[in-house]
Amino acid sequence: LDYWPRQFNAAGIAVFTLDMFGPRGVQSTAEDQSQVPFAADAADAFAALRLLATHPRIDPQRIALMGFSRGGIATLRAAVEKIVAAQNLPDGLRYAAFIPTYAGGCSGVFRLVVKPGVFTKAPMLFIHGDADDYTPIGPCQDYADKIGKAGTPVEFVVIEGARHKFDADDMKRYTLRGATRTKAECPIEVDIETFFAYDRTTGARLQGAAYAAALKDCGAVGATVEGNARARDQAAQAAVGFLRKVFAK
Repeated sequence: LDYWPRQFNAAGIAVFTLDMFGPRGVQSTAEDQSQVPFAADAADAFAALRLLATHPRIDPQRIALMGFSRGGIATLRAAVEKIVAAQNLPDGLRYAAFIPTYAGGCSGVFRLVVKPGVFTKAPMLFIHGDADDYTPIGPCQDYADKIGKAGTPVEFVVIEGARHKFDADDMKRYTLRGATRTKAECPIEVDIETFFAYDRTTGARLQGAAYAAALKDCGAVGATVEGNARARDQAAQAAVGFLRKVFAK
């Protein structure tokens, strides 16, 4: 809440910060993600877009969305054409760019089957640490590659040695023993048109007992987080450079 606004403001970029938990009386969802519905995250993101578009000092054509961890899931969802269309936004309003940062949603039930037209054409920048054991980098690299090949301009910045929450002010490493997460090898992905689940490694549809077994096998508990000054500065340089390029168009 302090670091990122300072980086963007120094580059002449305004920042609007969304607190999806506090107003709902929630401090953390690490051990119980159901405390706040995931649909609320996406709803908040689009409510912010509507609000910012009315601000006299904000260009509605130059609003980007950046999300961290669970916020990365909301960021990826806000880039899905079917979800954008459901918002009935005025005058063609939509986000100009997306920055999912150590994002969730690259594996498991939030991952979509990627085909042309599923994601918007707005540029996307993934930022991810290669030492992240909470939201592992591998599935996000694969997801980003598929999104890019389907027609969305995608960049991927790998932060060497960075763990989850590398942008924290606290530079200590913590083990979150009760944190729920999705395994990197989780094969599930969902077709946004039919809501059928598939095994992304084989293409087979998952249903009934097979789907239940896959869900059970995908879940895990325990992860680490660690602030890293070098990593967050590298991430900020990438994010600011990306937005300058996008906003210059």
